[in-house]
Amino acid sequence: MQKKRTVQLFLTATAALLLSACGGGGSSQGGDEGAGSNIPYLRTNHANYTEDGSSMTPAPTKDAARKSITWTISAKTQEDASKLADHIRYMDAQLKANKNPRAFDKLFLMEAYMKYNNQYTSSVEQSGTSVVVTKQAKNSCAYEVISAHSDAVSGDFFARGDTSQNYSARAEQILASSACQDQKTAIEAYISERQR
Repeated sequence: MQKKRTVQLFLTATAALLLSACGGGGSSQGGDEGAGSNIPYLRTNHANYTEDGSSMTPAPTKDAARKSITWTISAKTQEDASKLADHIRYMDAQLKANKNPRAFDKLFLMEAYMKYNNQYTSSVEQSGTSVVVTKQAKNSCAYEVISAHSDAVSGDFFARGDTSQNYSARAEQILASSACQDQKTAIEAYISERQR
């Protein structure tokens, strides 16, 4: 009996570790699959979302001059739209509260830094099966971060439902750019304190 319980505990711990390594699971730092996240639903149903007015994978409209990004996403059902809007609001609240979803990924940590330090604003509106997400950066570094995040969501997540990728290499490129020169030390310190 004791051996069976030990094996069950081992398997449970192993499953939790694997889920965490793939971007899932909650943590004291605010995992991306905490209550209210909807990531499991969205991952399973990623093909239910398209770019407004087409059958293409959702892609953001970027305006580098205005430092803004807008997504207009069509969902298959109102439930799909609601799950997406609720997830985006949940993640926004996590970042505002200085939580660090995907603390293994420097790009997500950079976005958390930007949100917590009020360097970009975001809004989510749902109407029927349509979801409109708008992000407005206050500086070039924040714009590069939200732009890279939108590329990751458009390419890996909406296209394949993949949440396992690590975008730290892209974060390093952004950190090395002139856009982030003034904030580089503060961002690196933030990442160093929180990366898991």
